[in-house]
Amino acid sequence: MSTRLVLIRHGRTAWNHEGRFQGRADIPLDEHGRAQAGRMAVHVSNLMPAAIVSSDLLRARQTADALASVTGLPVRLDARLQEIDVGSWSGRTIEDAAAEMPDLHDALREGRDFRRSPSGETAVEAGTRVAEVLLELAAESPDRTVAVVGHGLALRMAVLRLVGWDLPTGLGLSGLWNGSWTVLERRERWRILSYNNVAPEPA
Repeated sequence: MSTRLVLIRHGRTAWNHEGRFQGRADIPLDEHGRAQAGRMAVHVSNLMPAAIVSSDLLRARQTADALASVTGLPVRLDARLQEIDVGSWSGRTIEDAAAEMPDLHDALREGRDFRRSPSGETAVEAGTRVAEVLLELAAESPDRTVAVVGHGLALRMAVLRLVGWDLPTGLGLSGLWNGSWTVLERRERWRILSYNNVAPEPA
């Protein structure tokens, strides 16, 4: 028997589309994001989740609600699943942030971790926070599948934490796409069964 976590990134928002840092800003899904969430829900429901747990930010809640409408499961909210805190960078583009942090592009290219604005988190801090929640959920639900709806960077960093990869090694993992789902399984250890799955858009 095994425990599985289905990690779902919320659908697209206007700020995603515009390339803006979101962090803790409570931005809703846009029309495209709502459609992504609906398509995701059909596919993830086939994985037979026993529970749905979501970040309490609106974009994640709306995505979780799409899955709940298909499965009939209630949504449990956990604020610890929120996206990395980007502090004063919220709502700004990467170019805006680079004006404040001149080596930002170098840090991203080289895979170096850094604090997202003076009042924000590092990627490792966000991943550690979310990984703690995932481990709790796995302990609560042995031999079951739990769907977890959250945010791109925080979820990706939590995946690295669970499978035991460091940040440079994890650079091989692409960023999670809006409306995607990633499946982790724990038997003796955590492993990635599938990564960044996305439902095809209608022709």
